[in-house]
Amino acid sequence: MPSHDSTLEEIKDRIDIIDLISDYVQLKKAGQNWKGLCPFHAEKTPSFTVSPAKQIFHCFGCGSGGDIFTFLARSENLSFPEAIKILAKRAGVTLKTTQRDTAETGEKEALFNMNKDAAWFFEQNLLKNTQAAAYLKTRGIGSDVQKLFSVGYALNSWNALLTFLTRKGHKPDMIKKAGLAAQGAKGVYDIFRDRIMFPIYDLKGDVIAFGGRAIDNSEPKYLNSPETPVFNKRRVLYGFNRAKDSIKDTGQVLLMEGYLDVITAHTYGFTNAVAPLGTACTQEHGKLIKRFVEEAILVFDSDEAGNKAAKNAAGILLESGLNVKVLSIPGREDPDSFLRKKGKEAFHALLANPLSIIDFFMLQKGDKRIIAREAIETISRSPDKILQGTYIKTLAEKLNVEERYVREEYQRIKKQHPEGQNRPVPSAQPKPKAGPRNELYIIKLLLQRPERAAEVCKIIAPEDFKDPVARSIFSRIKEGTTELERLLSQSDSEERNYLTGISLNEDLENPEFEDPEKGLNDCIKRIKDNKRKMLLQELQGKIKEAELKKDFAQLKKLQIEQQKISRSG
Repeated sequence: MPSHDSTLEEIKDRIDIIDLISDYVQLKKAGQNWKGLCPFHAEKTPSFTVSPAKQIFHCFGCGSGGDIFTFLARSENLSFPEAIKILAKRAGVTLKTTQRDTAETGEKEALFNMNKDAAWFFEQNLLKNTQAAAYLKTRGIGSDVQKLFSVGYALNSWNALLTFLTRKGHKPDMIKKAGLAAQGAKGVYDIFRDRIMFPIYDLKGDVIAFGGRAIDNSEPKYLNSPETPVFNKRRVLYGFNRAKDSIKDTGQVLLMEGYLDVITAHTYGFTNAVAPLGTACTQEHGKLIKRFVEEAILVFDSDEAGNKAAKNAAGILLESGLNVKVLSIPGREDPDSFLRKKGKEAFHALLANPLSIIDFFMLQKGDKRIIAREAIETISRSPDKILQGTYIKTLAEKLNVEERYVREEYQRIKKQHPEGQNRPVPSAQPKPKAGPRNELYIIKLLLQRPERAAEVCKIIAPEDFKDPVARSIFSRIKEGTTELERLLSQSDSEERNYLTGISLNEDLENPEFEDPEKGLNDCIKRIKDNKRKMLLQELQGKIKEAELKKDFAQLKKLQIEQQKISRSG
């Protein structure tokens, strides 16, 4: 039976870290490595580095580092066993599971499987229901598009889905936990009934929830799954799993209002379209988009509600560091109806000239002074001072007033909303403090020259290291773990960050490393010299104390020790 470590190594061998991280972060080649904006903290300048050769990542802004397991666990808020299980499945590696592993991953796995079965059930229902299929055709969604987005139909039945899932082996309590059924006075019943069903996927492609649209005048028109252990609507955008590659390729995301808008956009070739799930745009949505692109275009309905939603979304996305523009759709159309009536070329023409935030606000009806203050309040949320300056200048031109008056109003609004000063800004997390350089060099050199580890460990001890993290890593090296991959798998988060940092830090590539033997020996000598200086300082204090007490026997003993340590240098 293969060991746990060998299984992890097999998974790593089969999964390219660049391919995995590119699902979450837009990476660009930089020498032997790849770089992008860190997904774990807000930043404007890429400091997130990925090494395909070493199969590790490290952010030199917030200090986060690790391998494919660490990255997936942090990105998807998973436990380490859950991350291993998902990556093993992706790599085609069979895992030996324990009761503990099953307990940790069982609930989420059960929900994923249940949602997958429910999606299949809804799809089969749609194939048999002529009324639901006819409704979709009136919206321009034929059978090919239905299959592409796994669109389905929930029967107008009390418990058809519940009965199906129970027969598949799913427990009623878990079906309720998934938000697919509820307890009523007459028993457990299906939540979704007589609705067009839209499965919602996470970035990995698992079904995590559903959106259901009524096909008659029933209220609510849209009904979404409740929050579950695998679904948080504040963090998910409909269509993102299908749109992420196009978003990276086009350099922009089209943020729309509803499922049908997104599906129609994809049908007409605008495959970078996504939508929030029955909720207003959130900071989490902004962070998700920011991982992939710098620009977001809001494509909301042109009615009053759509304009209000666009204003709110603009402020939140600006706050995430995105450059935000707005697509103005003529008449009272939404993206779905406009595309079906006017076609692809007309929509392309609109996309060629989106409105800036300032232009969008200035086109709103009403008192221009009030609208201008709304615009200023919105742009004040951007952490990009250069972008803010551009907006202020443009607004002054649109209002035909001197720029200083707009700046004065901007400062007044900032004072009225001091909470804005506490909003997260790029590079908000402090850069981690580096340990003593000699210790950094020794750990790095031992990772490069593991054959020297046994010899070095006889000369210096873990106690000689001032940095507790370096001390802990050196102790593990002394115990025989010298490979980077094994050290990472045995380390806590702080130690992983340290190891990935020194492995990818080009600033540590000093001339000493051109001769690793000399570099290692010099570092050892400096650590021993530092240790000797500290011991001599301690002895000097004890000697003075013995002199004051006139303890001549102790004084002679200390002086002999002092000479011995001095000669050892």
